[in-house]
Amino acid sequence: MTALSQTFSKEQTPTRIHGLIRLACLGAILLGFAGLLQGETTGPEKGVLLIHGGGNVNYQEFVALAKKASGDEQPVIRVITTPQGERRKADFQKGIPYRTVSGLKKIFRLKEVTELYTLSQEEANTPAFYQQLDNADAVYITGGNQCFLTDAFLGTETLAAMQRLLDRGGVIAGASAGAQVQSSFMTRGDYTRRQILGDQKHQEGLAFVKNAAFDVHVEERGREEDLLELFRAKKSQLQDKDLEPLELLGIGIDQGTAITVTRNQFRVTGKGQVYLFDPQKWEDDKDSWTYQTLQPGTTYDLKLRKVIEE
Repeated sequence: MTALSQTFSKEQTPTRIHGLIRLACLGAILLGFAGLLQGETTGPEKGVLLIHGGGNVNYQEFVALAKKASGDEQPVIRVITTPQGERRKADFQKGIPYRTVSGLKKIFRLKEVTELYTLSQEEANTPAFYQQLDNADAVYITGGNQCFLTDAFLGTETLAAMQRLLDRGGVIAGASAGAQVQSSFMTRGDYTRRQILGDQKHQEGLAFVKNAAFDVHVEERGREEDLLELFRAKKSQLQDKDLEPLELLGIGIDQGTAITVTRNQFRVTGKGQVYLFDPQKWEDDKDSWTYQTLQPGTTYDLKLRKVIEE
């Protein structure tokens, strides 16, 4: 009698045993498949994301997306200035217009552009605040410090309202801090040093793109290889101890450059490059890990992790 058959009683026939073996094999296959799914990088099921690397922003691109999403020449736009932190507070309370708001109104002759600013989760949970997003066609998130965004919005009705905006086909755009916050892992999430792994208290992003980590200002600040530090991270360096960095897709974006994400694909626009860090394509030797660059006009599939030839 084999070791396997010793675990069954005499009443269990060979057919029964074979059936149990088949179920065990199927279970192992399904568990393996589930593990692969955990490593999938995906964009929003509906709506559009505009993720910009900072510097000079092409607002014309954003306005065109907002008009297309709304089907109206006068889309309702909200500009979230929370990343500006305390330095914005006094001017906001005085009613001094933020430059992006006044610029969108003046240059593009848009009427329905208003500012949303808070550093408080309590306020972010009030209908007076988040319902302004329920009435919007598009949102633009400014640069600054992304920690202010996650401190104010994670787990709130405001974040739920942003997801509802996407679900009805709206647009969420952001540059610099407003870009980094859109991935599931948020890089440089601290208030002082701005290192790639942050302070281990601000590594969770808003996750509009899942299983990904964004970096910005890449070429201009010499950050071409900074995301490699994330993939080499130890569990002790991570806020989420269950996170496996090698399942993430790293995306670095130059200034003056953006990716426009629709479902699971993005297209590169602007004047710089996008840097892809895909551990699925790396060898075991950490010294050989590197990145792929994408030029403007390139389309990339996040889920399949490959360039789409056109």
